[in-house]
Amino acid sequence: MHSLPRRARTAIGVLALALVAVVAWQLWKQSGQGDFASDPDPCALVSTQTVRRLVPVEPEPEEKRAMAYCTWAPAKASGGGPPAVQVQVTRLRLDEAHTSFLRTRAEPGGKAGPMTTDLTDFGDEAFLRYHYMAGSNGGVEVVFRRSNVVVSVRYSRADGDSEKADAGAMAAAAEAADRLGREK
Repeated sequence: MHSLPRRARTAIGVLALALVAVVAWQLWKQSGQGDFASDPDPCALVSTQTVRRLVPVEPEPEEKRAMAYCTWAPAKASGGGPPAVQVQVTRLRLDEAHTSFLRTRAEPGGKAGPMTTDLTDFGDEAFLRYHYMAGSNGGVEVVFRRSNVVVSVRYSRADGDSEKADAGAMAAAAEAADRLGREK
């Protein structure tokens, strides 16, 4: 049998290396994309039962979908502003999601300043902060990142009860993190 000429063996070797390099690059590129290839629905991350418990209204709360937000609030409210639940979802590349999370964490939290508390059990990283929401007594925001998705859950109460606002925001965020975990 005739063996391939040296030039042909070299060409085959270079092509094999190029193919390996392209495959490795594609795998690396895909790994940077994160777990989520499509945008999670922010309105599906918190159940109707949880929303009704946090925003007790009659009739049904009005859902507003605009871009990556979903907000539930009553049409009319008395006191210092309506109770409201808002879920915001942002899907990015993995490295961009981490940077966005850190940038959000560094932002001031309104009149109260950037009073943040790191949290666990929500995803790759998470924090809670008090958040001034226009037209309300303020609220609580839980922000967490799971892979390439950053989720912000905001909850404000008409009565300004910060303990109940903390508990409500944590419950809604825990449910959102659980449902998001099932979507991967």
